[in-house]
Amino acid sequence: MREWINEHRKIFICLIAGIVAVAVISAAAVVIHNKNSNKPSAPAGTVNADEKTDEQVEKTQSASDGIQSQIESSDVTNITPSISESEFESKSENKFDSKTEKETDIKSESKTDSGTGKETEAKTERSTRPQTTRPVPTEVKSLADGNKTVYYPAALESETKKYPVIVWANGTLCATDTYDKLLTKISEGGYIVVADSSVMTAEGTAQIDSIDYIIGKNSDTGSIFCGKVDTEKIGAAGHSQGGRSAVNAAQNDGRIKCIVSIAGSPYKEEAEGLKASALYLTGTADMVVLSSEWCKPAYDAAAGRAVYASLKGGVHTTCITDPEKVSGYAVSWFDAYLKNDSASKAKFQNGGELSKDSAWQDFASKN
Repeated sequence: MREWINEHRKIFICLIAGIVAVAVISAAAVVIHNKNSNKPSAPAGTVNADEKTDEQVEKTQSASDGIQSQIESSDVTNITPSISESEFESKSENKFDSKTEKETDIKSESKTDSGTGKETEAKTERSTRPQTTRPVPTEVKSLADGNKTVYYPAALESETKKYPVIVWANGTLCATDTYDKLLTKISEGGYIVVADSSVMTAEGTAQIDSIDYIIGKNSDTGSIFCGKVDTEKIGAAGHSQGGRSAVNAAQNDGRIKCIVSIAGSPYKEEAEGLKASALYLTGTADMVVLSSEWCKPAYDAAAGRAVYASLKGGVHTTCITDPEKVSGYAVSWFDAYLKNDSASKAKFQNGGELSKDSAWQDFASKN
């Protein structure tokens, strides 16, 4: 245990510093609030100096909330000894797997009919709570099938062409719905996106299982994906622990041609010698997965084509709250290395679009 703590001491220091900062700021806010509540109100038409302090406190509290939210969403596999998927699921079954009224959204989905084995689309309205994510646009549809959620271009149902595939891995304790906007954006680029429901994904096995799943559907005459999957063009993407998953999945499955790791946490040793084309996107304000500890070392260790860039002011959850800030480059990367699009490849060259984008910094490109 002592060796493990020493190995991860930087993470502990960052987390402890963040927690202390939040505690200090919160305590200061309480003291100021109590002090103001005991003072008489200023005469009408006058400006009380303490009111300005309250405004400053409100801004400070807002900033501290951002710090706390990143700490609370930290990737537990990087700060505590990992547990097996089965152990986690047995402890969390009711919390993550049960379909309670508070956990259901309004969405159009397809399910597998138990009698015929065929997927049938049914628009089910669940009005138990307000919808918290924007509706999936008409050009993209989604279906739920067991532990998989699949996003796909609506045109797939009427076209005969084959679509490339992206297998997605969630971050620690984050359900697939958390990434609805991001996955929809990727699918809009002309991709079948298969997301496994696992919330402990580091080893990459869930993404490999998603490849097997969609290839199976490609040969299933009862599936809308029958004959529509380009089995030679498969990419992997993920966030946080899911970014680590993408690296490990690509290392263990040659069917994966390229990956996008968003605020990913792969160990340098896991990325050593990676041949699949890899795009590492991170954020300068990410206090959960530090770029210098995971993202940049993983880029340095890759043996194949690799690009690294850090979003200015980006935090650990930017891909969830502002997915458009990363989705464009993610889709372009897949266009470049799954569709062999020369214009997309040019975006990631030295002197290309990403290297000149003022919203990003620390650009690096090799091979």
